[in-house]
Amino acid sequence: MQMLSLFVGYFLCGMIGLLGIAILWQIYDGTIDLSMLLSEANGDASMSRFQFLVFTFVISLSLFLVIIGGKDGPAFPATIPAGILTMLGISGSSYAVGKAISFSDPAGVQKEPLSVKISPDDPAVKYAGSLQFTAEVSREVENAKLKWEVIAGNGTIDENTGLFKAPATAATPPAPHATVKVTLLGYNDVSDLAVVTFIS
Repeated sequence: MQMLSLFVGYFLCGMIGLLGIAILWQIYDGTIDLSMLLSEANGDASMSRFQFLVFTFVISLSLFLVIIGGKDGPAFPATIPAGILTMLGISGSSYAVGKAISFSDPAGVQKEPLSVKISPDDPAVKYAGSLQFTAEVSREVENAKLKWEVIAGNGTIDENTGLFKAPATAATPPAPHATVKVTLLGYNDVSDLAVVTFIS
């Protein structure tokens, strides 16, 4: 019976150790993305998630040390030490309080609306001149690409870089404006406009 208990103790010790090594390895090679594990839905850092992760590792390590520190060799304890249970209670309650605080703030549970902002938004450029447009996306989008186009008036724009070139001379009849549009590819409703004024 004692041999069986010793075997079970070594087995549990080895399983817990392998599980911890596997988790750490997956964190190292990027399989487990800590940026998502430790952040809220809007991308802000989450202190409650971070402390819960730290406490989880601390409690796991503590239990591991208790198992391997048995008098007769590794064995699961007959009772869980009070210190480990206390840490578990502190971890769970502080996590619950932290989540309650974050859920009381809509910014903690809602993603920022996806939008794109063109710059400059009220530009002027001389005939035959050029102007570099830029655009800022409100939040990170994987493989985000922008499409530039002139939807009204004269002038041309590079659809990839946003470099606008004004016409060489004024049109007849005069058309001193052009409307530039930028669109986030894959999100056709996410766009912005800028009206370019041509000056002599």
